[in-house]
Amino acid sequence: MELFSIKLPLIKENAPLLDIIIKNIKKSGKLLKERDIIVIAEKVIATSQGRIVKLSEVKQISEKAKNFANKYDMDERYVELILREASMILGGMRHVILAKVNDFLIANAGIDQSNAGPDNVVLLPKNLNEVVWDYWKELKKVFNINKLGVIISDSRVQPLRKGTIGIAIATAGFEPIEDLRGHPDLFGRPLEITMRAIADDLTSAAQFLLSEADKQTPVVIIRGSNVEFTENPKTTPEIPPEECLYMNIFSKYLLKKQD
Repeated sequence: MELFSIKLPLIKENAPLLDIIIKNIKKSGKLLKERDIIVIAEKVIATSQGRIVKLSEVKQISEKAKNFANKYDMDERYVELILREASMILGGMRHVILAKVNDFLIANAGIDQSNAGPDNVVLLPKNLNEVVWDYWKELKKVFNINKLGVIISDSRVQPLRKGTIGIAIATAGFEPIEDLRGHPDLFGRPLEITMRAIADDLTSAAQFLLSEADKQTPVVIIRGSNVEFTENPKTTPEIPPEECLYMNIFSKYLLKKQD
């Protein structure tokens, strides 16, 4: 498997990102081929959508935001944006609030202060599933290919682990999960719960080359991956909270603490 990074110019608010990506792929000489997967960092998509907010313009601060800001030692304007973006707040610690957004858990509702400019923050992109399939259709047409995968990527922390790993927050053109349930292990015993997070694995590999900072390489092409390409994926990475190991354990722990 090979990975190539694509350098882009500094992406500005409301820029025509897909056109810029296509132009710079052609400029790089690494044209998209059959069975390639292209990974695009979510922040450049959010920036191109104009999802940049000036903290100085956040004037209406709720009492809930003020309380959380005081509790977790955070800017109350930043916390107010977190509350607006999140569907659920699970708790937090100093400088960080754990929130549920778009069916996944993420620190500070995915609102990023890095590489945003003075007084600015960048929200998560809007309409992720629509965007990823629109990009898939246009890239297939421009590069005249039939089988292509597209991933919108982000990074996450893992419980009890230092650092971040890559995660696919939207995919198109391939099965993001490999269901191995029922397959035999080395000793012939059928697997009962094993599912491989193919899209997340690929995104983590791409994280080595993805950079939105001074390297300006927020796009990576993955070539030679053994995935199932399809226009109608049967699987999705998301699972309901009641089926999630961490959510089940954490909720019981939090309820016990409150008793």
